[in-house]
Amino acid sequence: MFRAFAALTLLAVAAPAGATCLFARDSKPQDWFDWAMVLVAADVTAIAQTPRTDVISLRAVETFKGPVGADIMTLQVPNNLWEACRLERPAVGERVLGALNANNDALVVPLSASFADQMRAARPGPAIPIASQLVTPPAAPTPAAAPIAARCVETPVYGATVKVENCEPAESGALFLRGEVLRVARENSVREVPGLPVPAAGQRYLFYKSTGQCRDFGKNPALTGSLSHPCCDANQPYCARKADFLVDDGPTPPSAPAPKSK
Repeated sequence: MFRAFAALTLLAVAAPAGATCLFARDSKPQDWFDWAMVLVAADVTAIAQTPRTDVISLRAVETFKGPVGADIMTLQVPNNLWEACRLERPAVGERVLGALNANNDALVVPLSASFADQMRAARPGPAIPIASQLVTPPAAPTPAAAPIAARCVETPVYGATVKVENCEPAESGALFLRGEVLRVARENSVREVPGLPVPAAGQRYLFYKSTGQCRDFGKNPALTGSLSHPCCDANQPYCARKADFLVDDGPTPPSAPAPKSK
């Protein structure tokens, strides 16, 4: 079973106005609850800059208002907000308050421990669990088939179209994608290996893509490519995260011919 997951895209679509600046700097907890439909305390995990926006990735640590199971959030904030409103631009690792209202206007401001306490006190209902708090404890172990000794074996390859619901940058320009398989078909005749997942339309999986940028999935959150199983004989990042499939969304280049012996 996958852990509960919710991805929120917080969009700021207009240049900051004076009222917005005053609100971001001076609002009390009740003002935030009245203004926003989503309010979370979160840690900044990554920041990417485009010519007009700052793309800020967050991992929720507490939901003051909003859906159950919040986890990964992406905020796209006009990069003139910080100077115009005399606000501090968030940094990776910083605890912030992320807010989204019914008009898809977003704000992100530093969140101190004391203000977080005030937000909890102003919350009108019980605590709202985040994704990590919804994990079902594992059942007692039962006898099962012997585990796969090595995953570096020839396995089936599947052609699939995936609806990307969340994107998280990894090291060296790689991506972790979570999403739903819309269409899938076998691309080779290799037998299935017991213990390895088989993609099924309508199911969600964790994918690893070796190249790309998360903003590629902003307006067209889907990709079509080949899915293969990770080879986990070494400590690759997709093994540590236990990715279900590796994604190759481009044609495989032809291999170079072997040099002729003289």
